[in-house]
Amino acid sequence: MEPFDQTKLDTFRLIILRRDGSEILLSPGDCGWSLPSVQARPRERIAPQLIAKLKEHLQMEVYCLFVPSFTTSYEGAPLRKYAVLESIWHNGRAPAGTCWIPRTAAACQRVQPVEDHNAIAESLREMDSYVNESKTGAFGRPGWLREMFTWSQEQLSPWGFRPIGNFRQFNFSPTFSLIRFETNGPAVWFKATGKPNLHELPITTCLARLFPGNLPQMLGIHPSWNAWLSEELSETTLDQCADLTRWENAADNLAELQIASIGKTCTVLDAGCRDLRLQGLVHLIPRFVDRMAELMAAQVKLSPRPLTVSELEFLGARLREALLFLQDLGLPDTLGHTDFNPGNIVVSPTRCVFLDWAEACVTNPFVTFEYLREHARRNLSQGATAMVRIANAYHRPWTTLLSSSDIGQALTVSPLIAVFIYAVASGPWTLPETLHDSARSRHLRSLTRRMHYEATLLTKGENSMTVNSPIPSQPVAFQSPL
Repeated sequence: MEPFDQTKLDTFRLIILRRDGSEILLSPGDCGWSLPSVQARPRERIAPQLIAKLKEHLQMEVYCLFVPSFTTSYEGAPLRKYAVLESIWHNGRAPAGTCWIPRTAAACQRVQPVEDHNAIAESLREMDSYVNESKTGAFGRPGWLREMFTWSQEQLSPWGFRPIGNFRQFNFSPTFSLIRFETNGPAVWFKATGKPNLHELPITTCLARLFPGNLPQMLGIHPSWNAWLSEELSETTLDQCADLTRWENAADNLAELQIASIGKTCTVLDAGCRDLRLQGLVHLIPRFVDRMAELMAAQVKLSPRPLTVSELEFLGARLREALLFLQDLGLPDTLGHTDFNPGNIVVSPTRCVFLDWAEACVTNPFVTFEYLREHARRNLSQGATAMVRIANAYHRPWTTLLSSSDIGQALTVSPLIAVFIYAVASGPWTLPETLHDSARSRHLRSLTRRMHYEATLLTKGENSMTVNSPIPSQPVAFQSPL
């Protein structure tokens, strides 16, 4: 493995507070005072990195409050990155070479460079807005961690559990939080979500009630924080497993969950799950094709080449035929998940549970399995053997309801439909500003090329596909064109 390029690290200047935000940690220098700073890897969770670095280098125990919403730069330099944190200990000592300074002290006015001084002032104003509730942000307030542990103790007592102090913070923002903490029994997860994922709590509550064997047990709900506690089944997620048996178990458990959801789709839709049933998707195709034509026309780079209008029209026709074909098979609508990845699947020797239901939906069942199958192709080294075994594990529960022929045909068409649903489920493709968002446009173009590839695979060896066409019962082998 190649060594990590240290030049790609992000530097975070840290505004570390204690005593309910009344004091700031600063370092004295010849020209004034300065903020401590650490480096973190981009595209990885920030909170665990900042917390670990401070514990390693300054022997400080902290937790993260928020990344300030302002941006600052100077003389064409890159934007500076800041984070606001709080010491866990109300009266903890300052590390060597640093001092706790009252936020009103003159020293805070002499922080250098001036961008850091301004950042402190802006960050404290933002924090105060969360404290006085002029802005929504329970987790931007100093002291909320103590409140969380006090509340958690109240919720866990009836279960015979109590927190024992050890915890890890994974995500943070004024309205989102994800923390794992240990108890005298199983570990417990505290999760809170804000906009645009406020619906995750009612969905998770509903699914945990309907399908207790496939979701973690909920131990408490904090409505005003849109937060909940859940019991940890295991520390192991499927993305950490090379054992093919674990992937087979996940496929089998997914099928069992979906079969159990038949007849309950109205209930889960009422809870907030997205309606991605096939009959509604057919009507999206013309608008989707038109928008992708605009995005392809706006592409600046020559490679990979943009799809032509005729190729997009071909794709639209094949999408419609595939959706109607799958609909004609008469498969039941079930619970689905458009972010069904192995990091959201917790595994144990006896069962697995599924997490993070913000992207829950009601749709054709084989679409969700296709997402699992795609991750298996990328994660497992056993190649075709793994694909056959995972597919067979998913098939078996369905054979009590469906013929092997229908299952095989559904799995053949599902790769094309799964990419289309993934593309339209995000929503931003319909917004005018998407045309000017280079990253979002690039992603949608990539998904559309993938759809065109899958549509071409379905066409090979056949003149057309209609609801009566003899689609092969074996799934088409996947070869990524991207």
